Amino acid sequence: MNKEFAFQWHITDFCNLRCKHCYQDRFDKERDLSFEVLEKIIFNIIKTLKEHNYSFLIINITGGEPLISENLFPILNILEREKFVKEFYIITNGIFLNKFLDKLSLYKKLKYLKISLEGGKEETNDMIRGLGNFKRIIEILMNISLEKVLMFTLAKYNYKEIPEMINLTDRINGKGLILERFIPLGRGKNLFDKTLNANEWYDVCKIISDIYNINPKDLLPYKAFYLDLEKDELYGALCNIGDESMCLMPNGIVYPCRRLPIQIGDLKLEDFSDIISRLRSFKMKILKERLKGKCSSCDIKECTGCRALTYNLKGDLLGEDPQCFYLKF
Repeated sequence: MNKEFAFQWHITDFCNLRCKHCYQDRFDKERDLSFEVLEKIIFNIIKTLKEHNYSFLIINITGGEPLISENLFPILNILEREKFVKEFYIITNGIFLNKFLDKLSLYKKLKYLKISLEGGKEETNDMIRGLGNFKRIIEILMNISLEKVLMFTLAKYNYKEIPEMINLTDRINGKGLILERFIPLGRGKNLFDKTLNANEWYDVCKIISDIYNINPKDLLPYKAFYLDLEKDELYGALCNIGDESMCLMPNGIVYPCRRLPIQIGDLKLEDFSDIISRLRSFKMKILKERLKGKCSSCDIKECTGCRALTYNLKGDLLGEDPQCFYLKF
């Protein structure tokens, strides 16, 4: 059985945008590490995963804006050479894509680009990402041949636009779209009241379930969705906190999840073998029998709610998930 490890690698805080919902609260290079340190870190991760009998590694590279980091292409060169790395993705705001298309097209392991937008309509997107962003990005995406998907973070201001998001993805010839939930963190704390409630998250699942002719209840365990327009299939993402994933920040700090800023370790100073055991232990701390409220008695075995949501909304890692609509059934 293949045992994979996948992580989100924030190689820089530096960014050209100041999106209102951003999980970051800084946008400079002060925490960025040198390529020499980053190189040691990725080789340590690969070595450790092999020793622990993992089969392969998948990496989502992001920032900040990764395309303006001088470390991006040296890192990609390593990932392209290393057989243990199965594939990688780049999460980008898309503004600098034209400048780097020729270089990016050389990487066979770059499965596709993930481009962030905030709505299926210009006014919705630009309210979050800045005036003129929508038209600029769509023009770029209409004229690039690299495989691409769109990413949307759902909040009160855009969740009703899922049909428009699907149409937009089809319009730019995207393979599909990713739908995630907004969690108030970093700059996003200023939009705290835009977090979806349980009824609104139910509406999201109802829209999706109607498209795929399934019961909304079947979508309860999932924290995000990938709508594959090419294959006309729906994929749900379970919470993957534990020893199969992590978030690596620009300064080498490891979180269990980007939206759950609890430090698990520091890869500048520690061996990854110690950190991966802590990731496993962290998951054990949030098993269902430790949870509170309706999450503790829920009979959906694969679901423990969204711990990042409860932590950032309520300051309680083990609290019940305020977006769960389980009681509707």
